[in-house]
Amino acid sequence: MNLPFRTRTVSTAIVIPSAIIVAALAVLEYRWSTGVSEATAVRLADSLQMSLMNWQKDFFRYFSEIGLSLRIDPVEEAPGDVGKYVRRFAEWKAVAKYPDLVQNLYLLKSGGTALRLNVPAGRFEPAPWPQVFEPLRADLTRASAASPDIRGVFGKDDPAAGWRFDPAVFALVHPVFSGSPHVPSVDWIAIQLNRGEVRSKMLADLSRTYFQGTDGLDYLIAVIANGPHPEVMYSSDPGFGSPEPADADGTISLFARTPERGAGSAAVHVFHVPLDNKGPDPSVRIAWFPFLRNSAPNADWRLVVRHRRGGALGAFVVEMRRRDLAIGFGVLLVLAVNMAMLIVTSHRAQRLAQMQMDFVTAVSHELRTPLTVIISGADNICNGVVATGRQMAQYGAVIGNQARQLVGLVERILLFAAARQGQLKYTLRPLDVRRAVDEALSGSAGLIEAAHTRVECEVAENLPPVAGDPDGLSQCLQNLITNAVKYGNGQNWIGIRASEHAGRHGGPEVRISVSDRGIGIDPADLPHIFEPFYRSASVRAAQIHGTGLGLPLSLSIAEAMHGRLDVSSTPGHGTTFTLSLPAA
Repeated sequence: MNLPFRTRTVSTAIVIPSAIIVAALAVLEYRWSTGVSEATAVRLADSLQMSLMNWQKDFFRYFSEIGLSLRIDPVEEAPGDVGKYVRRFAEWKAVAKYPDLVQNLYLLKSGGTALRLNVPAGRFEPAPWPQVFEPLRADLTRASAASPDIRGVFGKDDPAAGWRFDPAVFALVHPVFSGSPHVPSVDWIAIQLNRGEVRSKMLADLSRTYFQGTDGLDYLIAVIANGPHPEVMYSSDPGFGSPEPADADGTISLFARTPERGAGSAAVHVFHVPLDNKGPDPSVRIAWFPFLRNSAPNADWRLVVRHRRGGALGAFVVEMRRRDLAIGFGVLLVLAVNMAMLIVTSHRAQRLAQMQMDFVTAVSHELRTPLTVIISGADNICNGVVATGRQMAQYGAVIGNQARQLVGLVERILLFAAARQGQLKYTLRPLDVRRAVDEALSGSAGLIEAAHTRVECEVAENLPPVAGDPDGLSQCLQNLITNAVKYGNGQNWIGIRASEHAGRHGGPEVRISVSDRGIGIDPADLPHIFEPFYRSASVRAAQIHGTGLGLPLSLSIAEAMHGRLDVSSTPGHGTTFTLSLPAA
């Protein structure tokens, strides 16, 4: 049933702005989620970068404290007192967090001899040239020959000035100038660092200091010594760092040497780069000792971290954004569905109200005819128009027929109401199909005779009984017969057939069909003919009276008896309703 133009206009006026609002909310949700994800990524990246840089600064600080404690004068013109190194080294060892960081302290003489610090004895003692420093002999000799240049370089105001570092030997060296101003000589103080102390204590402590969470380390951490044969110097978890993970959240060069930037820059790389900063700030520099030899930049150590829970932070931020979008769009989807359901429900309510009005109109027409006949007959009897007994009998028969039509109409309405409320209950028992068809024809005999309709009835022999209720089955068939007579379009013919078939679930069933050769049903109306109060436009145009309850009531009766009611129709050629009931 089509809604009035005004109603459709109001609905359109509601639907279009609502759709625009939902679409705008979706766009705002997408932008908001993108902004939140970007801000979260920037915050996490900044925090991670700061932790990496502070980790690297403390790593450098522990090494530079050694040189700062020794307080070596950049230039000594007179021969130095080696005893001061003993005293200052003892002072550093007394307050150092890692007193075992220094494995050996040597004084390498320019003549090729060496002195080694005997810590228990508190003095330097002659020793052969340390084998561990043998790879540095040529570099130290070459640097000593360029002593005037060394003086200029090592005279800077820097606690670490003058110190050189060699990652392969893992040692710090510093020149000690002696001799006359005109004929200077260069000795070297050499600190052999304890690689085991760094690996077992320092790196682990630094990791706990800057990456410790409430439930332990928040990150998987590894320190990798690069070179021809990369080595994992420290790993928070077995296996992490070998090989170096490609999805690391952050890396930093501990010796501040990278192929891209060279010595002295802090090569910090994190998983995310803020929009206004396309890389680590080039102005940020983290000092480190210059290398003694021209070592390749890829000989550096790298700190590598990856988030422990939820995978890499980049993937975590992306997943968080997806989750937020899914939740937001899910809420909008629920909102849109609720709006659609509200609109559909409103349309259905309007449609139902219109159908109920049509029902009231139809019932009024159905009531008016018999009531008019009854009132007219009663007036004629009262006014003396009916004079003979024969006329009285005729008027009594007419009044009785019209009264029975009224009773039938009321019964159909009551049955429909009971069916809608779920109160339509039947007691099923085996029924003879031929007898049920005869009773339905008998109950419809008056209507059939009044319409001068010819009935062709074919009931197959030896049909099995069906499981049904006698009154319900009779009522269902009478409704179908009544429809066939009403919509016969003057053909004055109906056909009734009953035969046995295989049911949908394999068991036998009996199909009773009622056919007419009338106006038929338009395909657009077929899905709606079993809806309460529904009457097609062609039926209303033909002014065929009815309430729109017969077919819905017949369908309810068929389903209550565990059967079904099907329809096939060709407009202008007739309609066939088929009632299928399971055999008892």
